[in-house]
Amino acid sequence: MLSSLRRARADVALMGTVLPAAEHLAQADGIPEPGAEHLLLAALDLPDGYARRAFSAVGCDVTTLPRVLRQGHDEALRAIGLRADDEAIGAAMPPPGDASGPLRAQGSLQVAFARAVSLAKADGQALTSGHLLLAIIEPDHGTVARALTRLGIDRASLTRETRSLLGSS
Repeated sequence: MLSSLRRARADVALMGTVLPAAEHLAQADGIPEPGAEHLLLAALDLPDGYARRAFSAVGCDVTTLPRVLRQGHDEALRAIGLRADDEAIGAAMPPPGDASGPLRAQGSLQVAFARAVSLAKADGQALTSGHLLLAIIEPDHGTVARALTRLGIDRASLTRETRSLLGSS
């Protein structure tokens, strides 16, 4: 009973860090609601380091992720005949502020977060950046899947590395 209370407390603390960080990252990109890609970037900065170490284990420099994710957004816009004008978007957006009120998020973030909570619960562990990473990279399609493909990252290898790190905790 006490261990499940500790896990729940740790989960709430992680949520209080990662969700506002994802929201801030989305706002900085001119996107009103964070998606799974913002959750991924926020998870990489969590102190437990699982997500960052898993990417490193498959040879990925995580500093390239934001650029690759932005390129994916730009390509999607071009595919429908639009061009992203970062200066115009930046001028039109209010400066990123502190998160306040309920988090509004894209479905991709909501699904990934719920899945991560389920994975952590099944593992009998507190929620970690590793569980977030596993849930975020699970879908075959979407912004994150396309970014991983662009980076030449095999999702199965990234999943194995993440599982291995979580198992050794």
